Amino acid sequence: MAQAGLPFAVPAPVPLPDGSTFADTPGGPATLCDWIPGVRPDLSQEVALERFGQAAAELSAALADVAPQDTPNDWQGGPLEVLPDVAALARDLTAAGLDARRAGTLRDGANQAIAAWEGIAGRLPTQVVHADLDASNVLVSPDTGAVTGVLDFEMAGDWIRAIELTVALALSGAAHGPDWPRRAAAVARGGAWGERLTAAELSALPDLILVRAMGSTLWRADRWRRGQSSLAEVANRLDVLAETLHWRTAEGGDLGHIVAAAGR
Repeated sequence: MAQAGLPFAVPAPVPLPDGSTFADTPGGPATLCDWIPGVRPDLSQEVALERFGQAAAELSAALADVAPQDTPNDWQGGPLEVLPDVAALARDLTAAGLDARRAGTLRDGANQAIAAWEGIAGRLPTQVVHADLDASNVLVSPDTGAVTGVLDFEMAGDWIRAIELTVALALSGAAHGPDWPRRAAAVARGGAWGERLTAAELSALPDLILVRAMGSTLWRADRWRRGQSSLAEVANRLDVLAETLHWRTAEGGDLGHIVAAAGR
């Protein structure tokens, strides 16, 4: 990736004396990378969202040339590939103090996300994706706002190509809240995503956002079961899921058209 000709930097491991690029530690493999200057972007500004969308598109184009076997993950099964017993999970969370409304969101979200994924799985173009593009994984110049780096490729793997835009929209806040169509259009316009994606991919974007939100909720709930996350963190993910469910029903169907029209 460091030789992909990107206009921004990505982590480049510093080789050890033996030529390897990682060292085993008690906490797992570790790498030392060259410093990338920059600060976290302020994605409340439309121009910053455009630059964010452009960086996502440029990264997607570069990752298309990466072989799937050279990445740490294979996401082809999707985030719902190994589903827990959702009813049992809801009971466990309720017993721990989760309110009935959020438990209902868990059940409703699972049902809707499973149905959405059944209409997507195996039907869209795939490639290697970063899969975790949010403000905390992007650096920009404090002077010009130009993107200087993209970080954290821990989640990178072979998956649906459109998931890159899906994650960028969801984690930047551009697909929910007041005036979300304007913000989503800024992300799409910045990366010319309406021209990059097929009609089928554009149509699937709202469902991909829902599936991703459900997968994120189940991931957090699994960490809670293992004692690695708090109940409050699970509740927060369920609140995001509830907002996503409402958005998908009330407004989300317009997303593909907004992305397609951006920049025309």
